[in-house]
Amino acid sequence: MSNYSPKNSSIFLYIPIVILAIVMIGLVFNWQFKGGEEVGASLPPPVKELEASKIVNHRALAKDTGLAADGKMLYTINCSSCHGPDGTGNGPRAAGLNPPPRNYRTETFKFGNDVASIYNTLQKGSPGTSMPSFSLLPARDVWAMVHYVRTMIPNPTPTDDAIVAKLPETPAGATADAGAGAATAEDANAGRIPITLAMQQVTKPGYYADKSARHIDETSTGAQVYLARCAKCHGGHGEGMAGSVLGVAPYRYDTTQPLYARNAPWMTDRALFDKIVLNGLSGRVHPGNGTLTKAQLEALYTFVQGLATN
Repeated sequence: MSNYSPKNSSIFLYIPIVILAIVMIGLVFNWQFKGGEEVGASLPPPVKELEASKIVNHRALAKDTGLAADGKMLYTINCSSCHGPDGTGNGPRAAGLNPPPRNYRTETFKFGNDVASIYNTLQKGSPGTSMPSFSLLPARDVWAMVHYVRTMIPNPTPTDDAIVAKLPETPAGATADAGAGAATAEDANAGRIPITLAMQQVTKPGYYADKSARHIDETSTGAQVYLARCAKCHGGHGEGMAGSVLGVAPYRYDTTQPLYARNAPWMTDRALFDKIVLNGLSGRVHPGNGTLTKAQLEALYTFVQGLATN
């Protein structure tokens, strides 16, 4: 009797049909893909659409002296505690600062008193001094403070085309006016801090020891430097605190982290600690203290180290 089965033979017929179908699909896909490439190559490159609400026309803002009216309130909140309400450098915090805050009315500006130079100073701060960066503020608010500060400067540098040309050019196709926009891509990243600081780590439960009953010797050199330079923002015991208001409507607050985390980078890396203290933090309202002597810096480091053990 023969073992031939029509059912078994049909399986062998399906295999080449399936293979042929796969090959045909691959050929059709490759043909369509290459056709799409040829069409795409003949088209002009796509134009990136700009969202008007995110465009900052720095050059228009630089010429808008009417912003000084808004700048007065912003200056009072963010600057008058050091530079004084009338710009003479006699604010309530001025006494403990070295070098002292600049007197706008009588002193020469370190980086220039034209609009572009003042804007850059407010954005970046002044390394080695107590002048912090205000890059967390919207660009329009910073420009408002620029214009108000210039009202306190005798004979400020005129805002001519050469000065305006130093500022970023508004991208082609932008429709935002001088007052529009909260931030450019650069402004959106301005509030970032160095990743090595690992600020997110210090918010984890149990990261800090309980410091509610600790005692600090305020007579030491390190404590005196800390109380004069750091306590107003980081708290009398390094506990961190909500600091000054940045801007108005909506209000923004500069919140500092506790300093006594044992594994924090500034506790374990002496070079990083020195860099932060002397140069400040770019993009944060943390000033530099470049006038500290080597002995004062050493004493301050010892004091901050002690916060983790007290």
